[in-house]
This record gives sequence, C-alpha cells and structure tokens, in this order.
Amino acid sequence: MRTSMSNEPTSAPEDLPLPALLQAGWRPEEYSWEKKQERAALRMLQGDDAGASKLWAEALNLARETFAANDPRLATSLTNHASALKRNGKDASALLDEALRVWDASEAWVTALKPERRSRSSLYHFRLETRYPGQYYHFSRERYLSLAGEGRAFIHAHWTEAPRPQEQTSERLARWNSERPEGFNDLRKLLAAVFLIA
Repeated sequence: MRTSMSNEPTSAPEDLPLPALLQAGWRPEEYSWEKKQERAALRMLQGDDAGASKLWAEALNLARETFAANDPRLATSLTNHASALKRNGKDASALLDEALRVWDASEAWVTALKPERRSRSSLYHFRLETRYPGQYYHFSRERYLSLAGEGRAFIHAHWTEAPRPQEQTSERLARWNSERPEGFNDLRKLLAAVFLIA
C-alpha cells in the first residue's frame, strides 16, 4: 500500500468492488483513480482547495503508474493537477501541453474501446450487427470519438477562456453522475476522462 506524505493511505478505496472489477477486466487502480477525481471535485466545490489539490496530485501519480501514454484519463489528471497549480499562482503550462499531447494521441485508444451493450437491447444490437456488419461498432466509435473531442475541447477552452472552475466542475460532475454506467465497461473509462475534468 502506498502512502502519501501525510501518511494517509493512497491505495484502493474501502468500497472497492473487486469481484465486479476483475470480472470486467478492470484494475483496482482504475476505480481508485475515479474515486480520487470525484472526491477532489467535491472538495473544490466545498471550497477546500488544499484538499482538492492533494487528491489531484495523488490521482496524477496513480495515472502515470496505471494508464497508457495515450489514455485520455491521464490527460484529465494532468489538467486537474495543472488547474490546482494555476489556482495557487504557479506556472502549469508544461502540464497543459502534456495533457493536450496525450489527448491528441488518444484516437487509437478511443477507437479500440468496446461498444457499450445493454442487456435490454443486446438482441436488437445482435440483429443490427448481423444485418449490417460493422455498423453497430461504427456508430459506437463515432459516439466515442465525439465524446473524446468534447473532452479535448473542454481542456482547451478551460485554459483559453475566463475560468469558471466551480460552475464547470459542478456541471461536469452532474453529467458524470447521471451518465456513468453502473457496471465497469469501456464507455465508463471514456466518460470519466471527459466528465471528471475540473
């Protein structure tokens, strides 16, 4: 178990649903990263910038250890940590540049994601794929690429327009809570990357 400088555990959260994660092919660190991002966003909304900054720094360390170099969740971590530094009057341009490079390299990662299948519509999707080979996957990939574009655009706008950090964080956290799948699938990874940008 890793510990932070404050000697608090920085490993998996207590509510870690390990069997469900392993069955879905997720690593526990992916879920831990999500929880750190959520907790940091809530801390910021409560006015606890120091607590949010600490969690974002921990999440970035976890992202660097866990995610591929073209995983947009790494870009999200870079952006959130950069935002915390910027709010403290520090230069974060190198982190932002890295975040944009990661996002620009993420197309292969995004197109490799498995399409979401819901149990109530799996028969429909099976028939669609049988009748029109490749179309179901094509539409899913188009949606995924559109989401990825939204995430990159938000990062860019966040640094080029007048910031509204609390309003933006509240809006994006609400979307994460409403659109996040209950289970652990590839869509959830992408939604986390897009909606957990503070």
